[in-house]
Amino acid sequence: MSISTTSSDPAIPDLGGVLLPRVARTLITAYVDAADPAPLAVVGTAGAGKSRVLRHLFAALRASGASPTALVAGAEMDAAPGGVIVVDDAHLLDDALLTALSARLREGTATVLLSTRPDPESPVLRALLEDIERHQPPALLGHVSASDVATFLGGTPTPASRACIDAMLEMTGGLAWLTAEALVLHGDVVCDGRCDHEEISRSLFDLVSHRIDSLDASVRRQVEALCLDERGALENASGPACAAGYDAGLLQRGGRTVPVVRDAVRAHLTAERLLELYSARLVQDAASVQALLGGATDARVASALLVDGDRELSRDPAKAAELYRAAETAGADARVLALRRARAAWALGDIDAAGAFVDVLLRGADEAPDEEALDMAAAVWAMRGDLDLGSQVYRGGQPRTPESRAKWLVAATAAGHPDPAAEPTSAPARSIPTAHGVSLELLSRGLRASLGADAHTGVSDLVRASEMYTASGSDAPLPELPAVLAALVALHRGEPVVAQTALDAAIAGEQGGAWARPRLLLWRAWVAVQLEHPAEAEAALQTVATSGRPLSPRDRFLADAVELGFTRRHGQPSELAPVWQRAQGSLLRAQIDLFTLVALGEFAVSAARLGEFASVRPQVAQAERLLEGLGQPALWAAPLQWSLLQASILLGSPEELTVHARALRAAAEHSALAARLAHAGRVWTEVLTGEVDVDAIEDAAAGLAAAGFAWDGARLASHGASKSSDRRVIARLLACARQLHPRERAETTAPAEAPEAGPVMLTPRSTEYKSVLSEREREVAALVLQGKTYAEIGMTIFISPRTAEHHIARIRRRLGATSRSDLMARLRRELDGDPRGGAADPDRPRKLG
Repeated sequence: MSISTTSSDPAIPDLGGVLLPRVARTLITAYVDAADPAPLAVVGTAGAGKSRVLRHLFAALRASGASPTALVAGAEMDAAPGGVIVVDDAHLLDDALLTALSARLREGTATVLLSTRPDPESPVLRALLEDIERHQPPALLGHVSASDVATFLGGTPTPASRACIDAMLEMTGGLAWLTAEALVLHGDVVCDGRCDHEEISRSLFDLVSHRIDSLDASVRRQVEALCLDERGALENASGPACAAGYDAGLLQRGGRTVPVVRDAVRAHLTAERLLELYSARLVQDAASVQALLGGATDARVASALLVDGDRELSRDPAKAAELYRAAETAGADARVLALRRARAAWALGDIDAAGAFVDVLLRGADEAPDEEALDMAAAVWAMRGDLDLGSQVYRGGQPRTPESRAKWLVAATAAGHPDPAAEPTSAPARSIPTAHGVSLELLSRGLRASLGADAHTGVSDLVRASEMYTASGSDAPLPELPAVLAALVALHRGEPVVAQTALDAAIAGEQGGAWARPRLLLWRAWVAVQLEHPAEAEAALQTVATSGRPLSPRDRFLADAVELGFTRRHGQPSELAPVWQRAQGSLLRAQIDLFTLVALGEFAVSAARLGEFASVRPQVAQAERLLEGLGQPALWAAPLQWSLLQASILLGSPEELTVHARALRAAAEHSALAARLAHAGRVWTEVLTGEVDVDAIEDAAAGLAAAGFAWDGARLASHGASKSSDRRVIARLLACARQLHPRERAETTAPAEAPEAGPVMLTPRSTEYKSVLSEREREVAALVLQGKTYAEIGMTIFISPRTAEHHIARIRRRLGATSRSDLMARLRRELDGDPRGGAADPDRPRKLG
């Protein structure tokens, strides 16, 4: 007896109408042909044809003379005689009946033929299936291939009909019951390539929806969620729900969706059902929600999207922005969303987008603007590099809360405007302190103190303000970060370690959130440059460069200043000009404020070094007007005056040098740093006139280094050496220079690479002498002539023995020495050309007067 498309025995149901996998059909044929029936399990999803296959086998067994017994739920096992026991939907039987059935199978008193859904929950049924599968593999139904469909249709498919079959299988995911229904709708056995598969798909929607509606409510929600937002739903899906959807013939294994089922769910979804799924967090993709609404609005969905956007704003601003867009599409008020969307754009570093959104609120407002909108607008102008406009925002909006007025003070002070505390306000004083409120109060007090004579109290309050702001967890926009203000005041007091500590704590505590991190890292890089920690500076700059976040114009200006300072101190002289060219753009866009004076000072010195000082004179003039408007606060003015004094030295301008030296002396009465800088400036002026007091130079250089100006101290010592003809004085001052600028960057690199780059404070030489050796190589050469070993050379000039060896090998090649005696002779001739045996300082000042 064999199975064919049309049964020859009218007593046996025809299987021709059941679409079966080829393996399952072969197994069923073999089962019917077998002389003695063996246990068999038919496993498949709903609609796969399990019951029809089982009825076919039941009829075939009877036709062959066997007496199979059908066992249904609620029956007694004792009523079933021996022979073949046939059980349809075994997953619906209770464990007691399954246990008895399993016992009969193991005793050999019955042969079990059953059908079930995949992966049954009952451990008893799973054990029974294992016993059955020891006899032969199960007949697995549910998924079919193109060859299965071709066999079902009969004949060999043409290329056109094969393409049609493939398209239908793509649509149905290969689910047997859906593929069979699609074939019924298709109609013709032979496809001419003109059939409408979209119409066939739409015709299946009602059938699919009916099956979905028949599911348990929790399973139905999960299936719908998977069809709406497969990725998000899979991340939150429960295994049983996915398995139930698969059992129902609506999903593939693992919860993967089927195109026609997915389209049916989306086509029949109501706003109520969408809200139910979204509220249950089963659908989380805002774009999907937006698409599903199809342009329709629903206040409930819009409200839910808005709430979720607020929840995500701090932890995932990109997702929050997407949710806010979807909320607006769903009908949320654009003005209600404007500030939220501005906050999300701000957190993502899109300053212009943040400004555009907040402009919606501020443009043509009939009532007083929201103070959060004022804060956002002012912060946007600040990041654009224009704190003057930020201050105007507050002046126009007249904020009343202490928090916004504190931010107004920051913007006004930075722009050189009077303290806005005199502006009238009717806002009640805060009675319940919060970390955020206290931090801004301390910020105001510390900033005001820094403008007067009580700078020590100022830095203490600002450090506390930074700590409180970090503790508050606020990521709200403001014109400047508390940690930056604390670091600036500490730097201006000559306390770079305090600045470093404040910034490190802010970075570790994620002060200000994501938008603040690049700015904190850039200031941390600047402090590292000041402290002669180039590796730390490079690491911070690299972190900012690879963060993927765009830099605001204000941060770009700071980043360029850090790179200029780093290159001037640690790069080759030839490397500074390209950096300067790249930085020109940010200089042109810069609107100088009180908090960018440090960066401006570096631009001024670098410009003077390259003969480009004219390009920074407008910004310098702007800075001087700003300081004049604030009453020349000594703490803030001194570092800029020092930078301009250095620029004057490089420019060879005694008139300008005198102006800045006098300004430092005037500020010395109110600033310990200004006093130290004024003293160093006086010593430097004496050096430039040829007076070399080695003790005074060392004292001034050490004082500069202690205040965070080690590079300048090293240059002072180097210039002192260049003015002396006493070898002992030269050696002493050069040792001082090397100690202050130890070239840490060289020690962090592999010893075998090229010699350290950058301006090094070495013995001066006459301007007429031309050397084939670099500055560092001449220094090493002098030590070689003294008979020092690699280790001794390394200890003397703070390099590794391996690097010293590399220098000597390079010197040998450059001089063409063929032996050690030849090398020594050539070194003596080389260094005799310059009585001091050194190289010129690339930052050597031009002649004054």
